[in-house]
Amino acid sequence: MQAAGTFVANSVATLHLKSLIGTYAYSATIQGVTFSVTAQSTTTYDDMLVFNSSHVNSSHDLIDAIKTGIEAQHTANNADFAGSWYLESYSTSIVIKRTNGSNQVVTDYSSPSGTPVAFTIDAKGGNTNTALEAFSDSVTSVASLPVESFHDHNVQILNSASADDDYYVKFVAFNGTRGRGYWQETVARNVSPGLNAATMPHQLSNTGPTTFTFEPISYTTRTTGDDVTSPVPSFIGFSIQSTFFYSNRFGMLSEDNVIFSRANDSFNFFVKSATVQTPSDPIDLNCASIRPVTLSEVLPSPQGLLLFSARQQFQVYASDSNILTPTTSVIKDLSNYEVDPDIAPVDVGTTAAFITKVPGYSKLFTMQLRDVDQGPLVIDISKIVLEWIPETVDKLTVSPQNSLIMLVDTSTQYLYLFRYFNTGQENLFQAWTKWKLPGTIQTTDIINDSVFVVSQQEDEYTLGKIVLDEIPTGSAVATASGIVGNTCLDMATRPVKPHASVDAVVYDSTNDVTKIYTPYTPFSQTKGVMLLTVPTADVGTSSAVDADAGFYLEADERTEIGTGYRYFEVKGDYSSYADGIVVGYNYDFETTLPKLYYKQDPNTSDYTATLTISRVTFSVGRTGPVLFKVKADGSDEWKNIEYVTDANTYLADSSPITDEHLFTIPIHQRNTNFNLKVSSNFPYPVSLVSMTWEGQYSPRFYRRA
Repeated sequence: MQAAGTFVANSVATLHLKSLIGTYAYSATIQGVTFSVTAQSTTTYDDMLVFNSSHVNSSHDLIDAIKTGIEAQHTANNADFAGSWYLESYSTSIVIKRTNGSNQVVTDYSSPSGTPVAFTIDAKGGNTNTALEAFSDSVTSVASLPVESFHDHNVQILNSASADDDYYVKFVAFNGTRGRGYWQETVARNVSPGLNAATMPHQLSNTGPTTFTFEPISYTTRTTGDDVTSPVPSFIGFSIQSTFFYSNRFGMLSEDNVIFSRANDSFNFFVKSATVQTPSDPIDLNCASIRPVTLSEVLPSPQGLLLFSARQQFQVYASDSNILTPTTSVIKDLSNYEVDPDIAPVDVGTTAAFITKVPGYSKLFTMQLRDVDQGPLVIDISKIVLEWIPETVDKLTVSPQNSLIMLVDTSTQYLYLFRYFNTGQENLFQAWTKWKLPGTIQTTDIINDSVFVVSQQEDEYTLGKIVLDEIPTGSAVATASGIVGNTCLDMATRPVKPHASVDAVVYDSTNDVTKIYTPYTPFSQTKGVMLLTVPTADVGTSSAVDADAGFYLEADERTEIGTGYRYFEVKGDYSSYADGIVVGYNYDFETTLPKLYYKQDPNTSDYTATLTISRVTFSVGRTGPVLFKVKADGSDEWKNIEYVTDANTYLADSSPITDEHLFTIPIHQRNTNFNLKVSSNFPYPVSLVSMTWEGQYSPRFYRRA
């Protein structure tokens, strides 16, 4: 919070003349000294209140009596009256101000100079002694306020003995100085005016095509009340764990509180009025619990706002309407699951996903809210791969439209992916897979169906892009500076000149090698791949055949002596293919199949019967070469196994990719005696569609119930 305002109490007072009747006495007692006058039948309000140097009557005009009385106290050196006194006259009142200046009484409306000094004042008058009232900083009722005063005159309205119904008003002069105007609700002078933007959340603004500005937010100051009637937000003095926008409000999580700003006023956390609560006022809720709670993250949902802490989850919703207001907002205990507070839960379409960590591994849960009076549906979707996800994962990112949840381990090269197909009622298909990237992951996010990865390779950082829904064609077209299509290579790039005077592809006739320069530094001791594609200029012409698209060679990383340029090197002269060369790293695709068992029906598998697998048939979509490996049970060695080769044809000088194919793998083993793996490390796509097996099944004469 900003520093609280300061003022000297009782240094400004007002004498309010409510009625004037001749022959009655009117008196003001200042610093214990009474100045009294008797009104005449001809005495007017102006006579009583407005000082006129050409007509001074201290017996009948109150302002004259006060002025001459204070001057007399100055002459008598009364210390209680030391300083400068300022008398300001208005239509029904006199405003008295005191400072520590030289002894004087000023009546020309000049601004006071010096430090304000407190003084006491009381007044009475009229036939019931109520015709003249005096007040300093507060009144009991707004009816006691005069119709004129000086601009920004601040007065507290007490209403009752309780501080809960106090409020403050200031005078707004029409001319901005004094005189006619109106009283407007305002903030107390001795409280903080508002939030300290330097210690509050800042904003990152996109101020240009390639420009961002990180700056403090201009939070709205407190305009009414004090710390009782317009309390400070509960995050003051505590750390803010998370920020969010919800229901036209800016929200924050702090300790066990959730705080919402004013509706349609995102950066205002103070009430509109201290006298009445409005639906747009801020909301400050506490999730009291028998467990220690520190709220860490929040997710919106159609049923309300989902709040997460390390061991408990809560829901914020509107009790009797769809609009969240201070009177309708409710917070309730939802569930009691452990959640890693350092990994933000994510919204997966209609469900929420969160990570729970146990010693040695991590779990991934999904939570779906139901009606307000029902508990959520929580599913451990990582149970089928128990202990497979390491405890070092530290981020979640999702693509609901692609039915994908991605777990990121930024200390390694690995991404863990869960993909599913949901009909609206259940998941008909779900699978886990793991990606190994070329470098150490720094951060990953999914934007517009593409996975963007910032990774580190040695002393370089690379921004990579993986398109999730790109059809694996296996063919590509090389442009002058990019690639159109899917090359099935990691870190795929076109050659780039290392210097304006050096070509991107250079043939070294002495050593019979071709140098291929890249925009990034090739990884040390890691073999790359040179793949030939069709240049843009050859598309649709007979020259496309001469491009030898689909041909590839292993490439070695090298450092050029003298210049220090890093590049890929392949044996032979391929400089004539420079306009179609693409370089990168092969994907190592690998899938180990589970044990095969006979299934009597969709819900019953026979694990005790004798089952001999004769052959396995894989149906694939658009796919290049595939390797099949088998390992005997108890062995650590995988051995290649050849599939049955069918007579076929293919187009010369083209990628060895077929749109559809069946691979038949001879096995002839007991189902429990082998493991089967499908792999590929070629720069071509692999699309496994289905798998079937043939074999001999014997239930051993058992009859099963």
